[in-house]
Amino acid sequence: MATGTSNSPHQPIDTYSRLAHLLHSPAPDREALLDRLYEELLTRESRAYVAGWTDALTEARRSRP
Repeated sequence: MATGTSNSPHQPIDTYSRLAHLLHSPAPDREALLDRLYEELLTRESRAYVAGWTDALTEARRSRP
């Protein structure tokens, strides 16, 4: 479903700014806008998942005797 249409050289730092940018940027149609939002959510979910695993591995390494 994600089409890669939301790849932008300028990525705002916070979530609100990024989503506001996506919602206010012109999209050819409704489906393209949904694809952009879906892609952004998948990207953020993937980053959060990786960060969680990184934190968990760091904690596991610290707790080793």
